[in-house]
Amino acid sequence: MTRSPSSAALPVPSVARAAYVLDALAAAPDGLPLSELARAIGAPKSSCLAVCTTLVTTGLLTRTPGGHYRLGWKVVPLGRAYLAKSGFVLEFRRVDQELGLLPEDTIVLSLLDGRHVVYVETRPGLRTLAMSYEIGLRLPAHCTASGKSLLASLADDEIAGRYADGRFETLTPHSISRMPQLMAEIENTRAHGYAIDDEETAPGMMCVGAAVAGRGGQPVGALSVSMVKSTVDEERLKHSTSAILRLSTAITERLGGL
Repeated sequence: MTRSPSSAALPVPSVARAAYVLDALAAAPDGLPLSELARAIGAPKSSCLAVCTTLVTTGLLTRTPGGHYRLGWKVVPLGRAYLAKSGFVLEFRRVDQELGLLPEDTIVLSLLDGRHVVYVETRPGLRTLAMSYEIGLRLPAHCTASGKSLLASLADDEIAGRYADGRFETLTPHSISRMPQLMAEIENTRAHGYAIDDEETAPGMMCVGAAVAGRGGQPVGALSVSMVKSTVDEERLKHSTSAILRLSTAITERLGGL
């Protein structure tokens, strides 16, 4: 859960608390009552109430008849405005049109947020998928191909810090659940330049993902292709992996990462 640092460390504590409230509710699709929200951000209920009341007034939050707080309508245009100016998303759209790779498959773009990935763009393919990738969806990074490729771009001590509590959210019986497993997967990802999600996010699904870098070589996001595992043979896996690496390299070049 989101926790806020001490007020003394924050230049404007109320603004920081507002950010923590939005972050906590982004991870709670059904919303949270005031007591749970205050506990999630580590603030007194009175302070949390003041922040929530202001956010409701501005449209960034909404309050249900049952007393739960949820994200409000105003976050939608803000998100769209960000995506409209995101170099990562814009260059993907351009490169995707120019290269025309994997037209039958769904390609997803994601960003790393703590130890989760957030999906920010989806290019649907012609094949139907059992899993729906909606913009704003958050999933554990260690379960996804894009998340593992982004974690692999971090230093080992930073990865260890993100999982210092030893907690690994699992989505299927195949999900990584221990640090040694994750680090072995990280080393494999670094060696090959891409990561694979083999039914770790959803049963019957396989994904291949690769990170994209910007200026200075810093990761700006990742892209992945999603496939129904029963349709994936060695040739298709090789073709999809090659295409994802070609796309990630082209976008990285456009963003000045190479």
